[in-house]
Formats: sequence, C-alpha cells, structure tokens
Amino acid sequence: MQGIHHCFWGYWFESLATEDPRRDDGEGIHHVDANVEYCSVIKTKLCSHRILMGAEMDCCDSADEGRRFYVELKTSRELDYHTEERYERKKLLKFWIQSFLAGVPYIVIGFRDDSGRLVRTERLRTKDITHRVKMKNYWHGGVCLAFADEVLCWFYGTVKENEDYILQFAPSFNRLELLQAQSCPDAITNQVEQS
Repeated sequence: MQGIHHCFWGYWFESLATEDPRRDDGEGIHHVDANVEYCSVIKTKLCSHRILMGAEMDCCDSADEGRRFYVELKTSRELDYHTEERYERKKLLKFWIQSFLAGVPYIVIGFRDDSGRLVRTERLRTKDITHRVKMKNYWHGGVCLAFADEVLCWFYGTVKENEDYILQFAPSFNRLELLQAQSCPDAITNQVEQS
C-alpha cells in the first residue's frame, strides 16, 4: 500500500504549494485537479533545429514588478549523505532539462520523509543547477543539449514523412530505439484532432 501513496505525494505537494495563504484556518486545503493545468507552447531552437513543443506547467508566480512566470514543483525524499550524489546526478538532471527546455526559471522541490511528510522546501533557479553539478563533474548541460541535437539529427535522417514511430529507451542495451508503429497512438491522434 505504501507504493500507492508515493504516486500521490506529488499531488499533495502541489496542493500545499499552491494553497492560498490568506484562507481561513478552518477552511480545508483544496485538492489539485490533475485535469486542470497551465499549458505553454514554446518555440525554441537547438543548434540548427527549430522546435515547437508543448509543456504542462505546475503553477505560476509573480515578481515584484508584477510579471508572471512559471514554476515547476517537484518532490524528493529528504537527502542524506548516501542519497545526495544520486539526487544531483539523476534527479537534478531530469528537473533541469525539463524546466530549461520549457523556459521555466524556478523549480521548487518539496523534500519529504519516508512517511510522506514535508520536511523542507528548496527553491532553485533553473540556470543555477548546472553550476551546482558542474563543480562536482556529475554532468554538463552543454553535453546534454549536444546529445539532444544528435538525437534530432538521427530522427531527421531516419524517419519518413507520413509514417508513425515510437521512440523508446532500451535500458538493457543502454540505447534509444526508434520503432516504426502501425499507427499513431490514440492519445496523440485525439489531441491533434482537437486542435
């Protein structure tokens, strides 16, 4: 049963992080509706590739000047001496690339104990994450972006127009595989038809 709770800790943190601080003490905390979200369409460039992508955003905040910006909310188990390196090598990479590509300037991480209780939060500037891990030589943002560029070059040289593909990571071989699909997955087809 504990594994099921892990799936919902992110939603609970989103509820807590987006709660109106002016609410009365007697009012209950609202619950996040996973079907309601901020979506952003981003036009960007990676080397010679122009990219148009959509991204789901967790929430937005506003600066003193009143300008609004998106914030990504993440959860993680509280760090200790044994888990900090893995967190910086793997989780921060995932947090950074997702937020960097979508142009999200801040990530708020809710650290929890094994019972799911929030023990602390940390607000990171997306652009500062690469400096933090670069000092320890865990990974480099430029190398990650160069890899993404190579994958896009591979796509352009491999895919054929009007054919459907599935990209998957094969962990046992530590490689990406591009498989020709019989048809586009229904979820994508439905979304395109609604647009």
